[in-house]
Amino acid sequence: MTGQPAPAEIHKSPSKRRGLFHKGKHAAQPAELKALAHQMVDALTDDEKEEAARSSFKYLWKSVTSKEVSKELLEERDFYAAQMAMRHLASKKGNVEVALEKLQNAIAFRKEHDLDGLRLCFSADKLDLDEETKERYSLYREKLSDRMTTGRVYVCGYDKQGRSIYTIYAARTRDFEREWFLKESLYNFERALACTERETGGLEECITVIGNYTGFQSKHAAP
Repeated sequence: MTGQPAPAEIHKSPSKRRGLFHKGKHAAQPAELKALAHQMVDALTDDEKEEAARSSFKYLWKSVTSKEVSKELLEERDFYAAQMAMRHLASKKGNVEVALEKLQNAIAFRKEHDLDGLRLCFSADKLDLDEETKERYSLYREKLSDRMTTGRVYVCGYDKQGRSIYTIYAARTRDFEREWFLKESLYNFERALACTERETGGLEECITVIGNYTGFQSKHAAP
């Protein structure tokens, strides 16, 4: 013994220990489910594969900033599309037919509500966009920035597994304007998923949701 205290271990998030979005192996999954997930991906169109893969913010950013569609990018597209397929397959207990239908419905939903645009609008200055897209992203920023001043939903912090925390403060509900009430929720939900992906290097795909109902009254309930 030297009489000197042992140096305290400095905590680092998984992404910092391994490097942001490390290329290590994901958690092991049953081989048969992986095969079924790839079968589902093979049944998608190229546009659907791209939309599915973009559920990963890591892939979305790489896709929109890449100057060309390389073989590596296509391989990553299929990998992340299969990850999304796996989630639907697991939720439907391996029923490929039902899972594929749910997957395609989810892809259509993401496209209909422009989840790519919602996630990218605050980084528009870093992207090469046409004028129409710039105007749309500007509207998104304006609307989202205004709505998020209430603190009704927000992303802040991580749990012990590195999953981001998505908090709903119900009593801070200001209005129920259908389109932007939904877009505000979707933006924050997607942001939470992106934070989990970044913090855990893609090892976790879940978030922690906390509902704070302090001061909640019937007037705060959705109609």
